[in-house]
Amino acid sequence: MKNRFHLTHHQIAASLVLIGMVPFVQSCGSGKDVTYKSGGMTHTIAQGEGSIPKEFASFTYPQSEATGSVSADGEDKEQSQFAMLTTKAGSDEVSKWYQEQLQSNGWELGNVQTTGGVISIDAKKKDLEMNIMINAEESKTTISLSIAKASDKVPDESESENFVPDKVAPPTD
Repeated sequence: MKNRFHLTHHQIAASLVLIGMVPFVQSCGSGKDVTYKSGGMTHTIAQGEGSIPKEFASFTYPQSEATGSVSADGEDKEQSQFAMLTTKAGSDEVSKWYQEQLQSNGWELGNVQTTGGVISIDAKKKDLEMNIMINAEESKTTISLSIAKASDKVPDESESENFVPDKVAPPTD
C-alpha cells in the first residue's frame, strides 16, 4: 500500500534537529528550552520531564519517559511538533496501544508498516498528519512522535533527487 501521508522538507529537517540536538541540550544541563531561527522557521528544543507539547497529551505512552521535543513554527503558517519518549514496554505492545489511541481519538489510520525492526504508523485527522515511529532497542523502546498541519502540496522529489555524479560520488548502475 502506497503511503498516503508525507512529511515536508521542513518537518524532516526539524525531526533531524530533534535527534541531533537532544544530546546537546542534555549536555548543557540548564533544563531550559533552546530557541533558534533557521530556514524561515523558529525551532524550540526542550528536554526531559515536561518537554512534551500539549498536542501530544493523549499520545504519551503510559509509563514512558520524555526524552525531548522540538517545535517548528514557520512564517508561512507551517507548524510541526516532534517528541521522543522511551519505555520498557515491547514495540508490539506500544504499537497496538498507539493504533487504538489514534482510532479512539478520531484519527484515520493510514499506513502501518514494520521495516528493519522499526514500526511506523501514519494517521490523519482534519488538517493534521501524525507519524509515530517505534523502535525496540536492547532494554527500551524508543517512541518518536510527529504532528504537523497536513499539506495538500506533493513534495517536489526533484529537489532531493538531483544527484550529479562526480569524482567523489561516481555513477553506479
